[in-house]
Amino acid sequence: MKHLLLTTIAAVLLVALVSTRLMADEAMKYWPQWRGPTWNGVAPHADPPTTWSETENLRWKTPVKGAGWGSPVVWGDRIFLLTAIPLDKKMPIPDVIPAGIEKMKQHRDAIGSWKAQRFAIVCLNRITGKLLWSRTIQEAMPHQGHHRKAGFASESPVTDGQHIYAYFGSFGLHCYDHEGRFVWKKEFEAQPIKYGVGEGSSPALFGNTLVIPVDTEGPSYVVAIDKRTGEEIWKQDRDEESNWSTPSIFTHAGRRQVVLNGEKVRSYDLATGELLWECGEQSVGAIPMPAVGHGLVFAASGFRQDTLDAIALGQRGDLTGGEHVVWSLTRGAPYVPCPMLWGDELYLLEDQSFFSCLGAVDGEQHYLKERLPGILNFTSSPVGAADRIYLLSDAGRTVVLQRGKEVKVLAINEVDEKFHASPAIVGDAIYLRGEKHLFCFAKLERL
Repeated sequence: MKHLLLTTIAAVLLVALVSTRLMADEAMKYWPQWRGPTWNGVAPHADPPTTWSETENLRWKTPVKGAGWGSPVVWGDRIFLLTAIPLDKKMPIPDVIPAGIEKMKQHRDAIGSWKAQRFAIVCLNRITGKLLWSRTIQEAMPHQGHHRKAGFASESPVTDGQHIYAYFGSFGLHCYDHEGRFVWKKEFEAQPIKYGVGEGSSPALFGNTLVIPVDTEGPSYVVAIDKRTGEEIWKQDRDEESNWSTPSIFTHAGRRQVVLNGEKVRSYDLATGELLWECGEQSVGAIPMPAVGHGLVFAASGFRQDTLDAIALGQRGDLTGGEHVVWSLTRGAPYVPCPMLWGDELYLLEDQSFFSCLGAVDGEQHYLKERLPGILNFTSSPVGAADRIYLLSDAGRTVVLQRGKEVKVLAINEVDEKFHASPAIVGDAIYLRGEKHLFCFAKLERL
């Protein structure tokens, strides 16, 4: 009997171990959305290389027509990208921005002239980098330009393993299956964005619900859409100017919520769109997606002032300036890159080469505003795997750090191309989307 019991326990443990390994193996095949499988830039079961160049650990390099600063998303053996391809075709600029809207004067960093565009979804083989298919969504002339560090396809798509959901802002939300077959589309009105710097919020997906924020100089709102049909589930007006943040969807105390950055951070019930709570005193023009964990929402914004609030979940109403803001930071908050929560540590990457690590629960400053090596600028957000943090600069230099409470540089890798999109990490590879190519760097056996 004792032998039978031990044999049974061993068998159960073996099944659990095999199941865990299978789950880990499966998890290594996905980066389904902006900020990856954890909604936070971390690939917990992946192990990409620490070092690379155009001659080291380069598995493949594939040219991509057009421009797009949205991140690639990955499911199984497929990678999906959005792109906008300039056309030598005469089209008038649509007169769709109502007169009298304030803050439409062109920003000094916005482009002043542009061509008609072909908006497209591109699907590549993850292992070989070969083009599997490309689908043109629409050919049209945009009604306004974009920031020099953005483009006409700055959003990231999202996938559920069967379909790809591609949002092009003013040019609509489009659903295709993984073989490139059209399923449905939903039209969106033209969006007047502050100072002509363009659109950039990506959709979020949970279950059958897609959530898309539309924060503009016109009417602002957040809308939930049924992924199966493209039909609207709910829509909530928002008292916000132009923002470029992406929603984060999470579950707290049995309720699924959507938290969205802005001049006020707001959380909505995923099922109904009911506003649950809001917290003000953020800066205008929010870009970073909030991080969620430890019963807290970490919301950052850095336009003209540095602000990061750790907001306690489980509350209702207006939390501005109250005790439910557990801790705050007024130095070192990012303007564009998202905060990255990894275990008990919160990492912050500033655009101009400063990096910080804080205790997530209490805000303890393990290090604050450490200058990274070199004179670098950052638009992409931090990503992590295998206890390593990858920071991709605009100029193609990636600083690799050891995860932890002290700064330890493991490597600095250089690629001669411009980068603004955030990397994706799957399995043994990291995927970098540049101005002209998609790069796959992986651990290659040395001869």
